[in-house]
Amino acid sequence: MKVYKGTIISVDANNGIYKYLVEDMGKIVFVGDELPAEYSGAEVVDLGEGALMPTFADTHSHFASFAVLATTVRLDKAESNAEMLELLKAKDKTLKKSKMIMAYGAHDRVPEGRLLDKGDLDRLFPKRRVVIITKDGHTAILNTQTLKKMPKDLKKVRGYDTESGIIHHEAFYKVVDNLPKVLDKLDVLNSFQQAIDEYISKGVSIVSAMSGSGFPRDLDVDFLTWLSRGQGSGFTFRIFIQSFDIKKAQKRKLPRIGGCFKTALDGSITSRDAAMLEPYEGTENKGILYYTDEELFENLDRANRAGLQIQMHAIGDAAFDQGARMLKKALDAYPRENHRHGLIHASITTDEGIKICKDYNIQILAQPAFLIPEMIEYMYAALGDRLYRGERYKTFLENGIVVSAGSDAPVTMPEPMEWIHKACNHPNEAQKVTLSEAIRMCTYNGAYATFDEKERGSLEAGKFADMVILDKNPYDVPVDKIKDIQIKSTILRGKTYVPKKRNILFTVLKGMFRKGVC
Repeated sequence: MKVYKGTIISVDANNGIYKYLVEDMGKIVFVGDELPAEYSGAEVVDLGEGALMPTFADTHSHFASFAVLATTVRLDKAESNAEMLELLKAKDKTLKKSKMIMAYGAHDRVPEGRLLDKGDLDRLFPKRRVVIITKDGHTAILNTQTLKKMPKDLKKVRGYDTESGIIHHEAFYKVVDNLPKVLDKLDVLNSFQQAIDEYISKGVSIVSAMSGSGFPRDLDVDFLTWLSRGQGSGFTFRIFIQSFDIKKAQKRKLPRIGGCFKTALDGSITSRDAAMLEPYEGTENKGILYYTDEELFENLDRANRAGLQIQMHAIGDAAFDQGARMLKKALDAYPRENHRHGLIHASITTDEGIKICKDYNIQILAQPAFLIPEMIEYMYAALGDRLYRGERYKTFLENGIVVSAGSDAPVTMPEPMEWIHKACNHPNEAQKVTLSEAIRMCTYNGAYATFDEKERGSLEAGKFADMVILDKNPYDVPVDKIKDIQIKSTILRGKTYVPKKRNILFTVLKGMFRKGVC
């Protein structure tokens, strides 16, 4: 039993801030301002000028991709293509000849004004396989040696460019599905535990993992299930199958489908394939809707009637509008009270779509990490004044819509304190939220997103003692300094988490023989 004394940010229904919290056997047994006598003999943890708050939830993560890419060559901070190539050359010197170079973060906001391409890679690496995933997570760059490992029918899929090796649209998803053919399997397995440790170090205890792509027979779904159970720490995956094939979820007794890939409605703004109602600035291009209304309704109607929770990637306003309208149509055809369906990103929205979300309790799974100056500038060049209809967190909340936060890792990193900071310091003054609202987005609402709010997401008696200790009380620092607050430790089920040292295969085997739902 432990007593935590200081600032206790509960995120309960009243957003209460209390003086004491008592944990016993992994559960919270008391929260309040006056410590009952029965707990007076317990060990006391004095929070000092810091604070205790609930752990965070990442409601949209491509965890398998994050695990692999987080341990590979990072190009996102490079300021030129030449610098990116130097980073790749440095990695090349450290690898055995049989290993592939995997990199993440290439972008075209460089002096060269273009992405790296197959020719750049072939000149430096004529014999080694190289794969680069771009910073927006929707484009891949493959050299000739890697393309040889891809299926022959890739050439027939929209988005394939044999000359440049730059792969967009549906062809990108097919590339990702085939990447395991060129990855070292043991390296992948070990990277998964490293990624879990990284998440927990940031105070995250629940990750909505978008799965069912990149592995044969959807093996990543089974692997994440075993890995989650085998941890024994309280860290939890909530797995979403990225397919409208409901049998894939039912086979594994998963109550949900969604994410990107087959359940994406459009692409990204940076790739200019997010579906827009009006063309991108200076072009006639409106992006791409991956489904017709009829096709999408058939998929949603089937999943809704099966009792599954549905989430869909929708970035452009045309995609957001389509997703909202077709969810409404599915719920009109087969009403459900507590479906918890949601639209992911909802970057550019319509008033009509927002009203549907309000009336039909459709949640928004937002991505505050997009709110950075260089991204805003880039987006304005693509969208003009439409950008003021972007990331409308305050509007969503004022309409009673549940808004949570996610990273879309590896597109952005899992940094919940930065999510809170960016939501409170929204560049559009009209869309700034309060600190309490931002904290709730990243904690309680994140747990609500996957039906976990009865056990997690707030510090209340009877719930799991899943908590983070901050070095500063966020209510005592200037709003523009929230991002500087550090997480001192993450507590799961009442125990301070220490990174695992054992073999990853042991954890997986242990998880195979444990029961539990992901």
